Amino acid sequence: MGAKHLSKRGNWQRGARIIGDKGENDIVSALASELPDHYEIHLKPPKLKVYPAGRGIALDALITNKESGKKLFLEKKTGNNGGNAHERVYKFLSPSLQKKVSGEHNAADKPFFFIFSGDTFQGEKYKNEFSLLLREENYAIMKRGFTNASEVAKQIMEII
Repeated sequence: MGAKHLSKRGNWQRGARIIGDKGENDIVSALASELPDHYEIHLKPPKLKVYPAGRGIALDALITNKESGKKLFLEKKTGNNGGNAHERVYKFLSPSLQKKVSGEHNAADKPFFFIFSGDTFQGEKYKNEFSLLLREENYAIMKRGFTNASEVAKQIMEII
């Protein structure tokens, strides 16, 4: 029964990918307009090779402070209908991964910045979860329409 059920299910992943890609593009545009000229933002930077045999992790954007040379890697999650997109950022909380990326890429001590947007992340459930699980991390919940982009840009400038 399970296989038949799955074969009839719609491909929700395709729609989620389109929404996710749009969210990544939109956040880069929103932040670029709020950061001073000495910050560069690159959408889809090369994969960080952190595992043997050239394997690694692909992040959504890279922000570089050209004056200090410091970098910050951005992971953006968009959610409009629940799900577990946010849970995929938790792998970036590994202290050994953070230390490796920070040391090898001239990145901030906490080299990852997590941005959450969409209807899913506007509710208290996720705000409470993030305030506990991401307490010591760099993250922001974007308001609808990215109306708090200037505040998020200020957070980034304080880090790098």
